[in-house]
Amino acid sequence: MDILETDSRYPPKFAADAKCRLLMLLPFLASCGLYFALWLPEPSWVSAGVKILPILSLVCFLTVQASGDGAWTPAACRVCWGLMFSSVGDFCLVWPHLFIPGMVAFALAHVWYIWALGLRPVRPWLLLLLALAWAGAYATLWPCLGGPYVPAVGGYGALLVAVAWRALARPPPHLAVASGSLLFMASDLVLARDHFCAPVPQARLIVMGTYYAAQGLIAAWAPRASPRWKEN
Repeated sequence: MDILETDSRYPPKFAADAKCRLLMLLPFLASCGLYFALWLPEPSWVSAGVKILPILSLVCFLTVQASGDGAWTPAACRVCWGLMFSSVGDFCLVWPHLFIPGMVAFALAHVWYIWALGLRPVRPWLLLLLALAWAGAYATLWPCLGGPYVPAVGGYGALLVAVAWRALARPPPHLAVASGSLLFMASDLVLARDHFCAPVPQARLIVMGTYYAAQGLIAAWAPRASPRWKEN
């Protein structure tokens, strides 16, 4: 079971805790709504500030969880670091000339997510399938890339694959983080296509919608990764 799911096998306390966590995610949902409602033109300092609000609210969510029920597990701590690096990346990507620093910040965020997810079980067949899928996507981007972006996009894509591999390789039920990793990959593929190749209709809406959903699902999973929540 994920934080977003309950069923009769779990005591009422677990269902109550899940509902409490959903309520604690309301600031995240509200700040997402604010971003889409205002839809500020970029680049500007105000739009950058509004853009990072949902991610900072997820950092607060994990911090409050830790102070409330001791859920400051290694996974939660590492996801929190990933979110903070993500907020730096979000800020940078508002300005086109900071695209490379933004990629670096997000690359570091993915390293933290991989660390949070762990390297067991391995499931190499899953890694192979994801790597082949990314290779196909990268092949479509290759003609559009030049200079440092050729290795940068390739390396960054490898980290996206690694996060999805570790999230999907975890035994059930980790639907939140698995879904989040795939949404993150979809968001960045649309962003890359729009930035390097040709304009994608409604690209910003698609990118930010899938991105916020991905980060929210990953953050929602992190407290659930605590040993005290493991199934017997």
